[in-house]
Amino acid sequence: MRAHRSFALAIVAVLIGFSGSTIPAADNERNVNGTIWVANRGTDTIRGFDARTGNEVATIAMRPGSQPGDLAFANHKLYVAEERATPPAIAIVDPAAGILDPEAAVIKRIFFATGSRPHHVHASASGELVAAGLYGTDRVAVIETENDTILGEWDSDPSTTTGRVHAGVFSQDGETLYLLNDATGKLIAMEPRTGTVLWSMGVPGAHELVIAHNGKTALVSRRPLNALAMVDLENHTYRDVLTIGLPDTLRLSANEKLLTVGLRTSPAQLAVVNTETFAVQLVNLAPPNTGTTTGGHQWTTPNGQYTFASYEGATSAGLVVIDHRAGNQIVQRLSYPGAPHGVVHVQPE
Repeated sequence: MRAHRSFALAIVAVLIGFSGSTIPAADNERNVNGTIWVANRGTDTIRGFDARTGNEVATIAMRPGSQPGDLAFANHKLYVAEERATPPAIAIVDPAAGILDPEAAVIKRIFFATGSRPHHVHASASGELVAAGLYGTDRVAVIETENDTILGEWDSDPSTTTGRVHAGVFSQDGETLYLLNDATGKLIAMEPRTGTVLWSMGVPGAHELVIAHNGKTALVSRRPLNALAMVDLENHTYRDVLTIGLPDTLRLSANEKLLTVGLRTSPAQLAVVNTETFAVQLVNLAPPNTGTTTGGHQWTTPNGQYTFASYEGATSAGLVVIDHRAGNQIVQRLSYPGAPHGVVHVQPE
């Protein structure tokens, strides 16, 4: 596929600042169905927004002090990382019930030992499995979503007990779970149902990743080193293809021609990358003169037209909608005060 071959290009990026603007509210409706759910570490809540209009549909409370930072959707349920709760847990939420009665939304919690911080949460394409990196450790928890039971808290690196599993992403077929340990700088491939480590390789500064549909290539953000790397998953090699400030969360469009990169610089920004040329356009997420702000996570529509990106700040925080077909303009701002972070899309039932 042409998009897969484009990952092999290592072209110097052109960085272009872009502040974005907001179009009138009457023009805000989009051809996107379902709900965008956002986890807010500052208010211990998750909030759903109608993806088409931006209207708030529900706000659901998590445990006080839990600082929910990420969430995933699988098997008609949301899996929310209550990272800082005592004890830490994955809260399982029925989003449909939560829209009707937010107090009845949480249907179960899976608890973990103190210090085992469920951090990023990812679902397999089939929705059968959910993985949560236990960030205070080098372990990953894999949940079977039919009965919401833990298949295991798998050790990603038996050689150390001081690692930190930051991110984990499933292959398209769900048979491999790729993990990044940002303490040891390793990329690890694991069988998710057994915890068997298939192989590992060094990628210094590895923080987040996205896997190409062909399963042969990955893009990895090397956040401490201000670099984006292309990884050959078959030959276990990597090389940097882009230099950019504090790259973090990565999302690809379905045709893999558009990549969005959440940056942890301030003011809050998102990088929009053309994977055929690696040219970059920076989108400023926060309005001007709103103090210190930092970007969170993002979700990009499969057709590559829109990205919903969160950002946090003391005087301005929320979700922005970026229209890539309109020159990467911000076409709507959705207020969510606090520290909104994780973002996931839920299809309508």
